[in-house]
Amino acid sequence: MKAIQHHIYAIKVSFEALSKGKYLTFFIPGLIVGLFYYWAFSSTEELNESVSSYEGSNMVVDFFVWILQGAIGVGQAFLLVIFQFFVLTILSPFNSFLSEKFDADLTGRKFETGFVRILNDLLRAILVAIIALFLELIFMGVWWILSWLPLIGLLDPIMYFLIASFFFGFAFYDYSLERHNIGTFRSLGFAFSKMGHMIISGSIFTLIFMIPIAGIILAPVLVTLISTGVYIKLHEKTGTPAQTQ
Repeated sequence: MKAIQHHIYAIKVSFEALSKGKYLTFFIPGLIVGLFYYWAFSSTEELNESVSSYEGSNMVVDFFVWILQGAIGVGQAFLLVIFQFFVLTILSPFNSFLSEKFDADLTGRKFETGFVRILNDLLRAILVAIIALFLELIFMGVWWILSWLPLIGLLDPIMYFLIASFFFGFAFYDYSLERHNIGTFRSLGFAFSKMGHMIISGSIFTLIFMIPIAGIILAPVLVTLISTGVYIKLHEKTGTPAQTQ
């Protein structure tokens, strides 16, 4: 399968570059976000411990304690989603610049840069993240309806993981697509034509991101490098943007 072959190549060249000490400074923005997440999560844990240690005097108080514990749990889950959004938007100028540098190192191509470019990258990343989130909710909603059919619901964890991974992958490939002047909606066309590539890259991001704290630091850099390497591999034979193949 070409998608797997392309990822093996991309992982190889990515770790070769990192082993030589290249791009290590790009872990710093993720480190800052990771530390902020650690502080926020630790604060909610302390609050949860305080609530859990409370011994209620009646059923009404106990009920409100139970509600508060549930709200804290939901808040912690939502906190992770917020930081995923941060990675895809706030860190996008760094990820985009990293993708550009890696592309230039592998191919020798040069790209224009500057403040306007950075601002455009950020605005596009926010737009792509919103579009991806909207479409992800639609796809998950459709699957939720289908999952009511007998036995199909057994596939829920797998399908939800694949759907989320597809759109995460799309967000990371968009750095290369934008750099090659591919419009947002044409980028979506590229993503759906290369679903296997999106899902594999997005799955790598999801799995790394699940590592407590370290995932927030490692995932953006590693998946930016990998998706860039895959994108280059996709069109290296023709030297033209990947979506034209």
